[in-house]
Amino acid sequence: MERGDRKAGCKPKALSGLHRPRRRRGHRSSLGSNRKDSEAGDGRRSVERDAQLSQENMAEGGISNYKAIQKRWEDVELGVDIEPHDVVIASHSLGMFDLQEALAKMDAAAKKYVYIFTFAGRWFFDDQEVELWERVYDRPPRRRGGFHSDYMLLYNILHDMGIYANVEMKDSEHVQHYGSLDEAVERWKERREIPVENEHLLREYLAKNLTEEGDGLVFRRRTKSAMIWWPKSESS
Repeated sequence: MERGDRKAGCKPKALSGLHRPRRRRGHRSSLGSNRKDSEAGDGRRSVERDAQLSQENMAEGGISNYKAIQKRWEDVELGVDIEPHDVVIASHSLGMFDLQEALAKMDAAAKKYVYIFTFAGRWFFDDQEVELWERVYDRPPRRRGGFHSDYMLLYNILHDMGIYANVEMKDSEHVQHYGSLDEAVERWKERREIPVENEHLLREYLAKNLTEEGDGLVFRRRTKSAMIWWPKSESS
C-alpha cells in the first residue's frame, strides 16, 4: 500500500505484503504473497487466485491508485521494483525459503516502521483438521515449500540481525464464509488436493464443523497471533 508523503492530515506511505488487502483508501503498492500452500500443490494457481481476489476487493472499494507486484521478497530489487516506503506491513505471508533475506529486504524498504503479523504456535491445522488430514492421506499433515514461521523463529532471526523488535500477542479468529456446503467442499477440495475418492470424508468434516450464519455457512478457527514491529531507528 502506498500513500502520499506525510503531510498535515495525511498518513505515511506504506508497502504491504498483505495476502488480501482490506478496503482502505490511499495509493498502494502491494507485493504478492509467495506463500507455498501444502494444501494446494499448485502454488501458482493459489497466488493467481489471491491476486484476482485482491483486485476485486480494490475495485469493490473504489480504489484504483495502487500497484501490485507479484514477486517474492527475496527477489525484489529495491529502487527498481519498489522505492522505500515509510511503513512496511507483512501479514501472515512469511512462507519463504530464506527468511533472513526477506526480512532484510523488508527492513531496507521501510523508512520508519516495519510491522509483521504472524501466528504463535500451531497456526493452521487445528486438532480436528489434523484428524481429517490423517483420514484422507493416512499420515499427519505436513507443509511443502519454505518455512512457515512461528513468531519466535522470526524474532530470533531478527535478533541475530541486530534488530531488537517489539512483540505484542493477541487472540484472533479466522472466519471463512461459504454460500453452501457444496461450495465449501469445492473450495477445500481444491486448496487441499483432496482425492475424489475421499471427498465424502471432507464433506462429513465440513458438515460437522460449519455453522449457519445469515444466508450462508462459516468456518471458524481460533488462533493466537503475534505482531512483531520495530522503528527503523532501532534497526539501523
